[in-house]
Amino acid sequence: MRTSYTGKNRRISKKREYSKRQYVNVFLGITIILLAIWTVAGPYGFWKLHKMKQYRQELYTVIIAASKENTLIRNQIKAFHSNRKFQEEMVRKKLGWIRRNELLYRFIGQGGSTQR
Repeated sequence: MRTSYTGKNRRISKKREYSKRQYVNVFLGITIILLAIWTVAGPYGFWKLHKMKQYRQELYTVIIAASKENTLIRNQIKAFHSNRKFQEEMVRKKLGWIRRNELLYRFIGQGGSTQR
């Protein structure tokens, strides 16, 4: 009688072990899937890394454009300090100044803006 009773327990315990393994396998599978999703789309995942690389590239192009503009302005400042003709040209163009005994004609519709 005792042998059959232990035999049933062994079968039941094997079924329990099998079902526990299934639960463990399902839990591990879900965990792996969630980790994979977290790795790709999480706050520090590959998708965010890709977006950050694109943003860094955009900032790099802005920096290059600003550097070129900065160099151009520096050259204009140097020319403004050293070249008298350039000074006169800039004052005439930007401020609309004229020399004595000169007439300035402004035509509406040509050149875009009309300054007074």
